Formats: sequence, structure tokens, C-alpha cells
Amino acid sequence: MPEVPRTADPFTAADLVLLNGTVRTMDRAGTTRTALAARGGRVLAVDDDAAVRGLIGPRTRVLDLQGRCAVPGFIETHNHPTFFGLTLAADVDAGSPPNATIADIVARVEQAAADAEPGTWVRGYRYDDTLLADDRHPTRADLDPVSRDRPVCLQHVSGHFCVLNTAGLRLLGIDRNTPDPVGGAIHRDAAGEPDGVLAETAAFAAHAAMPKPETADLAEAIGLAGDAYLAAGVTTVHDTGLGLVGGPAELDAYRLARRKGRLRNRVRAYLVQDLFPGLSGGELSPVEAGVAGLGDDLFRVAGVKLWADGSLQGLTGCVSEGYACAPDKNGLLIFPQDDLSRRVATLHEAGWQVAIHGNGDGAIQAILEAYAKLGLDPLEGDRRHRIEHCQMVSERQLDQMAAAGILASFFIKHVYYWGDRHRDRFLGPERARRIDPLASAVKHGVTFGLHSDTPVVPVPPLEGIWCAVRRTTRDGHELGPEQAVDVDTALRGYTSQAAHLGFEEREKGSLEPGKLADIAVLSADPGAVAPDAVRALQVDATVIGGEVVWGGAGLDAAPAAGPAAGGGDGR
Repeated sequence: MPEVPRTADPFTAADLVLLNGTVRTMDRAGTTRTALAARGGRVLAVDDDAAVRGLIGPRTRVLDLQGRCAVPGFIETHNHPTFFGLTLAADVDAGSPPNATIADIVARVEQAAADAEPGTWVRGYRYDDTLLADDRHPTRADLDPVSRDRPVCLQHVSGHFCVLNTAGLRLLGIDRNTPDPVGGAIHRDAAGEPDGVLAETAAFAAHAAMPKPETADLAEAIGLAGDAYLAAGVTTVHDTGLGLVGGPAELDAYRLARRKGRLRNRVRAYLVQDLFPGLSGGELSPVEAGVAGLGDDLFRVAGVKLWADGSLQGLTGCVSEGYACAPDKNGLLIFPQDDLSRRVATLHEAGWQVAIHGNGDGAIQAILEAYAKLGLDPLEGDRRHRIEHCQMVSERQLDQMAAAGILASFFIKHVYYWGDRHRDRFLGPERARRIDPLASAVKHGVTFGLHSDTPVVPVPPLEGIWCAVRRTTRDGHELGPEQAVDVDTALRGYTSQAAHLGFEEREKGSLEPGKLADIAVLSADPGAVAPDAVRALQVDATVIGGEVVWGGAGLDAAPAAGPAAGGGDGR
């Protein structure tokens, strides 16, 4: 691009201008233009190049998109930033890949145990029993030979299981006489001894009893996760489980990360139920009732996260019909119905938005029954309670959700990462083809966002959009193609509709004058490439509040003579 004229009055000129590309505004009309201007952190204008050039002043940073596509910054409606950051800095990467067998994981544990300080826990993350050649969970019998003196904890990729060695079990006081907690299980060997595998509330309790990371470590984890979000074009993250890893100290960690400049993406926090000790009895303290909505454009407390069931791949998701591989098993409900309903009602009355994890159709029904007791009417009140993951929601349940104004955040990447195993093992062909039924949600009028649940699977929203459009499994099969949606609908699940899930549609989610200038610059327009190519698109720049915070290298237009036109590339 030739040098651009910089004729606008410096006092009214834009801070940032994007030219020579495609700007998908994601407004209701689906408006597309070629240029955008931002000033004071907000969108100033979206128009053609000629009109926007008139807003360029001496100090305006001008990016030549060179045919690239600008979309609203992606909004991840269900993620775990602190947990994600900790996995990036973990002692042991137990995922597959790189591990093909339990022996591979054990070798990594052995090295980490040798390097660990005496008495400290060795932590590993992301193991997936269904991807290991052994086709089972690791147990203490696998871990003990390489870590007899150091406690070890391996976290399952779903977050719903963990494995402890004997030293870890001993430290937490778990033995053959320890009963299974409500909503959880301690797996046992043939002799009745704990084999090291803990499920659901048993795993959650174990994590709560382990030494918590220092606030500084949590703050750095938030920063590491943020770097990955920015590289993926994610400008807002819903932290659906603040307190899950570090308890109340996670709030302090966010404050510290902000002071140190490590909190760069926007966060909407959903506090875990454990931070409300009186909730099971239907009580909230005045402080607990009064913090909903506190915060600003960078960090805000948005709601409370509850769990209704576990994971389908762990056979702990609550299903109305038994699992295909275990017809006598229906999973489990974390809370009895009365308890779940009481918790929901208590939070609702205090003004909180509630987001409830529900994978199986049995759990989703329990959630809907809890919400039904509130007497919700979207025409009389806009509460926007949510169901998270919503993997096995039925047509009848979607009808119930639409009637009550219940929102969904779909874990769309289930289709790719677990679709084959849901079809062949967990659910069978008919139930598997209906997981994450986006087309049905559209038909019933249910507003939804899409998410990656990172660190469960990788962040990139472009992969999620591809999953929604193609419904391709890891083995290359189509799974329920009738539930696919078009690119525009999938994009809205990460932009305009995602903003609605957080009560922020007036502030973000579309590129319209007056809204926050949060932008992802993509290598091409997702709607103009073949559906299979969407996943391969790149994020070339990420903008938050009109500032390029990631990427941008090579996009700056030729600088004008005189005063500097802008800063570095933000990388």
C-alpha cells in the first residue's frame, strides 16, 4: 500500500485504522465492509477505504490488511485460564500425544520425581485413558515403582478424574476404610484397596486438600494462558470455575497479574460453588450476595459455576439410558435434585447468573427441573442462566430451554476429539450423532456460544468453527452432519451470541461504532474459503481496546513523514 495521507485533525483522528481487507462486523444484518477505525478503545467507524482514510491523522497506526479479514475478537464462553496456565508449566505432560502408553507417562513421572524437591507433589495433566494403548487409567501400581517417596497426582484431561500414588493417598488420608463421597467414587482393586483413581467429587476433594500454588505462580499461569488466548484471537474469556485450582487466592492472582501487566485479555469470572460455603443450606452471606457484577471492562465477576454431572468419556456423565459399553451404568448426578434446586434458587434470588455443567441428558433434565422451579419467563426478566457443554441435549429439552430463556455454551470440539469413541464405545451411533446439536438449537431458538474448555482441548476458536461447520471426527468421519451449521452461525457462537451469554452484546461481539474495538485479524475470510480450510486459517493480529496486543508484524502501512505513526508489533 502506498503511503496514506494523514490529514485528519490530531484531536479527532483515529488511533487505529484497518484498510484494504474484509471487515465482518457480525452485526444483525451481517454487514461487511473493507475498513475500520478505532479511537479511545472503541470502534469509531466501519466503512469503505475512502471514507475511513479521512480519519487518519499524524499518529494513527494504520494496518494494511492486504486482503485479510477482521472479525470481532473471539469470546471463549467456557475456559479455565488458571488451570490452563498451570498445565503449560506442569511437571509432567501426561497427554496423548506425546504419550502412547502408560509406560510413557510413568517415564515422565520418574524424571519429574527425580528433579523434585523432597516432600513436594509431582503434578501432571491431560492424561486420557481412552487414547492410551493400555485402554485404562494409570494406577498407583504403575506410579509407585518410580515415586515411592514423593506424592504424585495426575489429572485426567476431562478434569473429572485424578490418579494418586500410594504416597499421595497416604498424605490425603485415603485408605480402604474411606467411604465414597456423595457424587464421587474411589476406585478400588480386587482386594478393596484404593487403586489411586479418584472420580468426580472424590477428585475435587483431593485437589482441595493438596498444597495450593503460590499466588505468584497462579498469576504467572494466568499470564501464560493469556499469551495463548491472544495468539488465537481470543479477547474475552469466561473463566467458568474461578477458585477450582487455587481457591479464593485465584482472585488475588488476577489482581497480581493485572498489576504486573500479565492480564491482557478480558475475563468474566464464574466463581466455583466451593467459594460459597453456606450454599448447600440455601444461605449466602451479605458479602457473597453482593459481589455479583463487580469489576470493569478488563475483569468482572459474572456468575457462579455449579456441576450437575461428570464426563461421558469417564462414564460419569448422567445419561437416561445406560452407556453402550456399560448398559448397567447411567453415570451420576453430583447433587440430588432437591440440593441442586436449592442451590440454584439461592443464587437466583441473590441476583447471580448461574452456569451449570451438564453433559448427559439425565443431568440436563435435572438442571432444567432446577431452573423450572424459578418460574423463569424471558418476557418478564432477563436472567440468562446457562447450561455448560450441553452435549446430549434432546429436542424436548431444547424446547424447554427456549421457553425459559436458558442459554447454552456448547463444547463443540467434542465432535472432533471424542466423536469416534462416543459412536463406537460410549453412546453408540444414534446418540453419538446428536452430540452438540447446533442445528437443532438454531431451529428451537436457543441462543448459544461455543467453547473449547481449555485445557481439555486446544484453544483456537477457528478449530471450533470448523468443527461446527464440518462435524468431522479425529478419524475423518462425519458425525451427524444434519447438526452442522454454516460459517456465519458458527462465528456468532464465538462473537455476537457469545457476548449475549455474558450480558455484553451492547459492548462487544460485533464491530459497530461505540462498541469495544476488540478485533481478530485472520489470514482470510472464513466464509470465503472451503469449509475444510477454516481450521487452517491463521490469526495474524489481535486487537484489544484499539491496541494491537499480539501480532501485526508486516501489516503497518508506510509511515508518513514527520511524527511517528505508532508503536511496535505487540508480539
